[in-house]
Amino acid sequence: MNNIIGGLLLSFQLLTTLPIRKTVQWNKYSARWSVRFFPLAGILLGGLLAVQYWLLVHYTSVSALFLSLWLLFFPVLFSGGLHLDGWMDCSDAFFSYRDQKRRQEIMSDSRVGAFAVISVIFLLAFRFLFIYETIANGFHLVFLILIPFLSRSFMALLLMKGHLAKSSGMAAAFREHLQSRDTFFIIFILIAVLFSFIVSVREQLFSISLLGTSAFVCFIWSNLFYKKQFGGITGDTLGSFVEGVETWLWFTIWLLRYFGI
Repeated sequence: MNNIIGGLLLSFQLLTTLPIRKTVQWNKYSARWSVRFFPLAGILLGGLLAVQYWLLVHYTSVSALFLSLWLLFFPVLFSGGLHLDGWMDCSDAFFSYRDQKRRQEIMSDSRVGAFAVISVIFLLAFRFLFIYETIANGFHLVFLILIPFLSRSFMALLLMKGHLAKSSGMAAAFREHLQSRDTFFIIFILIAVLFSFIVSVREQLFSISLLGTSAFVCFIWSNLFYKKQFGGITGDTLGSFVEGVETWLWFTIWLLRYFGI
């Protein structure tokens, strides 16, 4: 039980800015349970987004513009910019057009390059557009929970199944302790949560199924892309994956509403 609680705390310490000051002992059990709790961190974020959105819509007169900006801003606040940092590092490395080894060195560099700034501006700008127009056309609160859940669940799977770019770093430290049963654990959670959403919100059956499929396609494509461009996954690529998937899923919802589905 101590290892399970330790894994939960470690997961929240890594993926959120929640003020958890307790020191967690690092071992194979706490590391394993930490990754298993990645989807829970996504559900927590999604739940907070849904509650805030509902309160703002029903008890304030704020505009759709403000709502969109808040839905864009709060996940960055919740994660402390961790995933955006990975997106920016990967952007600098990718657009350097160097070999894999040099790209890994660029990702490890703490300095921010021009391509990182340009890419993050367009990433957030397009996500804001998709959120704003989706809100304008109406959407179900379940999507606010589903998007961060899917991004962090498939991030856990990518950490488990992706090819490691190097034998050191955050990704390698977790991967050392992961087993096949952990993969099945995440898959079970994914299927169970998606099924519960479909049962609870049957009118959104197609949309929920499409979002799950889109996230899976991103997982497959990203695994191949990171292996080709960077030699495999690192902590930065995992963070980049979360940001990319969430933008893609908002784009998917935007397309559904654009075509009146």
